Amino acid sequence: MTLENPALHASPAALMLSADIQNSLISIAKSGSAPEQCLAIETLGAWQLPVAREVLLEATRNDDPDVRVDALQTLVEIEAMDLGQDFLWSVENDPIGDAKVAALRGLRVEDRDLAGPLLRKLVLDRSEDDVAWEHDGADWDDWLDVQKEAIKTIGRLGIEDAVSDLLAAANDEFGQDLWNEVLGTLAELGRPGLLALIDTGQSPSERQRARTARALGSSKDPLVVKALDALSQDTSADVRLAALETMLERNAPIFDARLLKDTSPEIREFVAARSPTVATDDLIDLAIADDARVVKLAAIKRLCNRHPANAQVSRLLDHAALKLRSEPEDFIAALVEVLGRSGTNETFDFLLEIGTHNPKPDVQRAVLNTLVNFDRPETLDRLTDGITSKSQMVRLSALASLAALSGKEGILADNAAAVLLLAARGDLVSEEDERQNEDDQRREKQFGARARDDDGGNRNRIVLDREGNIVQPEKTEDPVKLSDYRKPDGDFAREEEAEEEAAQSLDETHSVDAETLAHDESENIVEFPQSTLAAILQGDEEQVAFEEEKISLSERDLEFLELAQSTLKKRRVRPDVAPNTAMDIRRIAVRLIGEQLQPAFTRTLLSCCTSSDAELRTSALISLLRRAERGIILSDAEWKSLLDLPPDNHVPASTTLLELLSLAPGDLATAHLEGAFTGGTDTDQIAALKAFARKGVTPTGTTEMLNSENRSARLAALKFLCEFQDEHCAGDLLRAAFLESGALGTELAKALSSCGACKLSDQVLAGLRDACEDGGTRRLIALQVLSRTGKEVAAI
Repeated sequence: MTLENPALHASPAALMLSADIQNSLISIAKSGSAPEQCLAIETLGAWQLPVAREVLLEATRNDDPDVRVDALQTLVEIEAMDLGQDFLWSVENDPIGDAKVAALRGLRVEDRDLAGPLLRKLVLDRSEDDVAWEHDGADWDDWLDVQKEAIKTIGRLGIEDAVSDLLAAANDEFGQDLWNEVLGTLAELGRPGLLALIDTGQSPSERQRARTARALGSSKDPLVVKALDALSQDTSADVRLAALETMLERNAPIFDARLLKDTSPEIREFVAARSPTVATDDLIDLAIADDARVVKLAAIKRLCNRHPANAQVSRLLDHAALKLRSEPEDFIAALVEVLGRSGTNETFDFLLEIGTHNPKPDVQRAVLNTLVNFDRPETLDRLTDGITSKSQMVRLSALASLAALSGKEGILADNAAAVLLLAARGDLVSEEDERQNEDDQRREKQFGARARDDDGGNRNRIVLDREGNIVQPEKTEDPVKLSDYRKPDGDFAREEEAEEEAAQSLDETHSVDAETLAHDESENIVEFPQSTLAAILQGDEEQVAFEEEKISLSERDLEFLELAQSTLKKRRVRPDVAPNTAMDIRRIAVRLIGEQLQPAFTRTLLSCCTSSDAELRTSALISLLRRAERGIILSDAEWKSLLDLPPDNHVPASTTLLELLSLAPGDLATAHLEGAFTGGTDTDQIAALKAFARKGVTPTGTTEMLNSENRSARLAALKFLCEFQDEHCAGDLLRAAFLESGALGTELAKALSSCGACKLSDQVLAGLRDACEDGGTRRLIALQVLSRTGKEVAAI
């Protein structure tokens, strides 16, 4: 039985914390345990509450270092104003390095004069007379972190007088490598910083000049363009490339004519791939005549985004006709894409020729992808051939091109849709034909090898005895042949009779001496080696018993084993080759049909829903769902055929069917969904609940799902009840969120932020406040949920 949900509500009002909850957070931030204080501080910052400022300032003087650091970081996050003195106090008096770093990040431009002297000192040394640090027994010296943050803060505050201090710190031969931080800060210090950067750009070190070129990108001074232009003509290719990349970021003009003649392939590749002003003719020249492969490839790939004129396409065709065989596969694939956009008959014939003579998968895919640009009947023939390719990616390209053609209008589009339909039905390559071909090939290889053995060919086989010595083969004039063991059906009957006579004879000779018989049979006994694992697991007595067991194999048996081993072949598995080509074609075609809007495809999809292949059934149901979402609704008879399908034990298929039934008209599928919700597995229950949500119906028993042992079921019920704002389940939602140490706390926070201000969210927040008052683990979980909720609300 189901209950109708209320009508969908309008956009909810923003969620806000009540005064009671704010007071509870402030109380915990002041007097809770250290972990509770940290979470309360984080929550106050997440909600950006005005009342939090004084509480956070007080927490910066807390006895616990974690509380102080979290308070300082939260003040920075909420962008608290007029706190320069307080932040500087923490820099000078808090011995924890993380606290100093957080306080430095809180300084603002208006604190420049106040903080400048201390920052310049921290750049050069620890300033132990003015700054407190941790004792010498600490595992890590925090000064390096503070020094780097002080350098960045100088640039952010614009303290231009600190240029000399920055250069002194960077040139300290006993210090750390600070050039990246220093150069980035110099770029923010106006003209004095720019002049210092220009001097650095004349350093004898190529690495330093390249760093300078990249740092110039942050400067707003108009002289930067001239400095970059000078570095773009540096003797080092790395420096030139760094300067060009920075010029491109600043939208500065790039002189292509000079760069196209650069001796470095990296520079020419940069022009071909990234220059906004490079001409199409220049790209064609690089693609045809450049000596470096990377340059040619970058140029031809860039041409894929251009629309060359017919004369330019002719130049590419002439080059391809002469030197196509010498070009690598990736170049040919990109060239095919460029040529395919021209749409001329000349390029079409050339593309067909490439597809015929170049079997590389990437080239074949490129050809098949470009055939959609030509309205030629030969297109369907080539695409149909591509469908039967052994490469899965080639088949995918062929089927995708057919799907693209079928979406157009005209005779070619109709025929493409027909071929796609045949592929989905399995009429192009049937499983029986594929199985027969595989059996024929296997039989040909197998009997071809056996025939060579029958002719007495040398198999170059090495035989080892139990001690690992090589056993020399016995010379015999009549080698054993496979034909000796090929007997007609009548021979098997005679052989069975002979075995029965031998058994009777053995019964009659039971009085023969046992030791003599054992000696005679010992020659035909082979002892198999024992595995290391078995030796470890077995005791000494078991090993002795195992060693005494003998397995009798006659000479004929050994010959049969040797022959069987010689016919075993190792097969190399290619990642792009599906084990079942016929079924793989059907699966891909069925998925592509899901993007088509022709009603004629529906019958084929319904037929695939009854296939014995689970993945094909799933693909068909997904396609039906996609089409239904786009307006191709099934008839009542077609819905009934889906409802009459037997239960599917393939989880993706069963869940997709339930999702599809959510689009059934009226109450046609309600009974089926209710059966899955009440009597199905957890997965079916979750899928049915999602279907009910789509229908706007609440099934009875949804609240009970919040007590399920399956976390996914609890999560589905939590989202459902929050979406429909069932105010009667607030207590159940909280209990579900507190299970497993608050595993669903984050999801509850997301759901609350989506609900906005409503009766349900008010009751849940009140329950979280009560949990904060309770203390213990419940308080920690409640604080985490409140903090996450604040972040989700701020992100909306």
